Amino acid sequence: MEERDERLARNEALFRDVNERIAAQGSEWELDAPDLHDYLCECGRRDCTMRVSMTRQEYERVRRHGKQFFVVPGHELPEVEHVVEREDRYLVVEKHGTAGNFADALDPRQH
Repeated sequence: MEERDERLARNEALFRDVNERIAAQGSEWELDAPDLHDYLCECGRRDCTMRVSMTRQEYERVRRHGKQFFVVPGHELPEVEHVVEREDRYLVVEKHGTAGNFADALDPRQH
């Protein structure tokens, strides 16, 4: 089970890294600008290509926590994460257990 949890966390961390690059490209955005920008769903599904629309402020709020990710509603995995925030456009999930520790260790903002 721990190996599966680590694989899921690694998949989600990969999408987080891609989204960090997207955010870096738009670093000129004002943090409080109301504009929505598209990011990749950070779920653990390898074949997911769905987009999540968020403001820069919403994005930064999720990024403050290394164990948190945003996903399309319905893409949460209760066996390795719990929902900590529900919005119309996305859910914020937090990894727990082995997956949480692994995701936190892979957080690029912590290093």
